[in-house]
Amino acid sequence: MAKLFDQRQVARLAGISESQVRYWDSVRLIPHVERQKGKLFFDFQGLVAFRTVKALLDQGASLRKIRKCLAKMRRLLPDLEQPLSEVRLAIRGDEIIFGKGSQTFTSEGQLLIKFEAEEEEETAVPAAVDPAEELFFQGLEGERQGEFGLAREKYEAALEFKPEYPEVLVNLGEVLRRHGLLPAAEWAYRRALFINPDHPEGNYHLAELLEEQGDLENAMLFYRKAIQEDPEFPDPHFNLGRLLKKRGDLPGAGKYWRQYLALDPESPWAPQIRKWLGEEDV
Repeated sequence: MAKLFDQRQVARLAGISESQVRYWDSVRLIPHVERQKGKLFFDFQGLVAFRTVKALLDQGASLRKIRKCLAKMRRLLPDLEQPLSEVRLAIRGDEIIFGKGSQTFTSEGQLLIKFEAEEEEETAVPAAVDPAEELFFQGLEGERQGEFGLAREKYEAALEFKPEYPEVLVNLGEVLRRHGLLPAAEWAYRRALFINPDHPEGNYHLAELLEEQGDLENAMLFYRKAIQEDPEFPDPHFNLGRLLKKRGDLPGAGKYWRQYLALDPESPWAPQIRKWLGEEDV
């Protein structure tokens, strides 16, 4: 299953506000791929598109020009799923130009033909604001493609530039955990939480690891912390309910499972949870 990023994560990773995320989605600049209980979710290409728009705005382009350019890209390159993440973009004078393959177009959609004597300045849109962020996104792309060795390499390189980068540490922990390197994964999660104790994903993934190691009491503490920091994060509700059921606390489990069903009613686990809740109510 492709990893999705909610509006809070997109805002944090792209360096914009959540209101900007919602607005750019509402005007179909970067549409969401999923919605759950009012929360918007975007795929990796959408996340890259948000970064691209942010870079264009930082270089002086207006949102109106970006939307106009995007409309032309969609018309000229209809096969692209997310043009803002799949084409080359640059600022040329006061306009945005874009290209795919050997072709380059103006924001008006005209094919741009360059002559050798032409010396107009073009400024490429940067992929990231710093090396650590660029390496982080390369790691995310590696994960998306299933190249976890590459993802680990990129995350570790990002930490060379910025050791206190909780998002990188949490993702590195996930890669290490998938490869069975549990002590190293635990170090990464705990380091992330030392930097930002309120990181929802950091608390959740550390709880998962502790549960795998049989430390159920501490796992429950970190699941609770993940819920406290992001009440609309469904997975910790499910896992905490499962651990409470193991302890025989069915009323406690039911509280978290009902919240989980409210957040993710179409979950593959929903029928089983409803069965458990039915048994509880008997």
